[in-house]
Amino acid sequence: MKIIKQKNKIVIEIPFWEKRFNPWTESYVGKHKTLIGIIRNDKWGNQEIGFAKVIDMSYKDKGDQNTDIIIYTDHLEKLDFIKLCKDLELDYIEYPICAYCHRSIYGCYTYGKKGNMCSDCEYKKLE
Repeated sequence: MKIIKQKNKIVIEIPFWEKRFNPWTESYVGKHKTLIGIIRNDKWGNQEIGFAKVIDMSYKDKGDQNTDIIIYTDHLEKLDFIKLCKDLELDYIEYPICAYCHRSIYGCYTYGKKGNMCSDCEYKKLE
């Protein structure tokens, strides 16, 4: 990564590809894209859109994971962001929304009478 200041801007260069590393064999085995687009709702139901870093999990025979959003794109609407991801040849993830609390759901979830239900809402329902 390269970070420089140009006039009144900070410019961050991020490599498009990263090498996959297997710590067990101490060797590089292919490559993956460095960033992935993320579309999610925060705990107040506001949409957050941005880019996250991809975490290589191939050495454990698992699919890649991602970090939290590291670059937010507050100025873009969802459809514009999806178009940007396609133009940049990046994948994106749109997390499902809980029909009860309106937060994004990460991982497994249940389907309730109103629709998708996160584990927190499912737990509250059982109380």
